[in-house]
Amino acid sequence: MIPFFATSLLGLGLTGCFATNSSNTSIAGKTIPDDLFAQVQPGKTRDFVVDLLGGPATKVTEDNDREVWRWDYNETKIAAKTFMIFYVAVDRTHTTQTAVVEFQRGVVIKSWRE
Repeated sequence: MIPFFATSLLGLGLTGCFATNSSNTSIAGKTIPDDLFAQVQPGKTRDFVVDLLGGPATKVTEDNDREVWRWDYNETKIAAKTFMIFYVAVDRTHTTQTAVVEFQRGVVIKSWRE
């Protein structure tokens, strides 16, 4: 009886009946590719930046007619693997990207990544 039971479990395991995979990706914000962001140089206008990158996630107005715009991007990937009920592996990766542009009187004075 025991050899039949062990053989049955082995057979089910080899066919994948006891193994499951699942994954989930959550994305928030907008990614700004490096080649586009490299075009944001001092002296470019606010309209140029909006046409190139789209509207920012946040705008902060500071003294002296300065504005700081931010584009934030967050991506979280979760992958889980289960084999039978004994082994669970969870792989979680988180990617964050922030592009920042500072304007004075509607003209870029600085841009950087955080």
